[in-house]
Amino acid sequence: MDTDQILELRTLVQKFIRLFGLLDPSVTPCGYPLSVSQVLALQELEKQTLTVGELSDKLHLERSSVSRLVDSLVKAGFVRREVNEKNRREVLLFLTEKGKNSIGTVRTQSVRYYQSILNGLSNQQQQQILQSFRMFTDSLSKMRGESE
Repeated sequence: MDTDQILELRTLVQKFIRLFGLLDPSVTPCGYPLSVSQVLALQELEKQTLTVGELSDKLHLERSSVSRLVDSLVKAGFVRREVNEKNRREVLLFLTEKGKNSIGTVRTQSVRYYQSILNGLSNQQQQQILQSFRMFTDSLSKMRGESE
């Protein structure tokens, strides 16, 4: 890829970030009143119980940022902290019922939102977008040394 194409890709990614609403910290792209980082944290905790350090690794955020993020989720009643009985120095993070319900709502709203974006495209175009995002995120994962 030449420099002009790379700069075009950068411009397109930046446009995507703006149009998708990723710059507004008060709401998800699908309109749920939480930040994207808060929802991503809840989604990770839906999969498994984590420590702040583990959540920090999954979100690719500094531990101090994740601590503040978790504080906001605990304060809002989405997450609870509990000392690990097996290792009293560790604090485990769990979703509350409110957190579980919120993730369900976000999932439903997201499906509607993504469907509305894809509605004007053919099935083939939708598959092309899916494949392209897969390739792009796989490349990012490899660059960061991730296996996911």
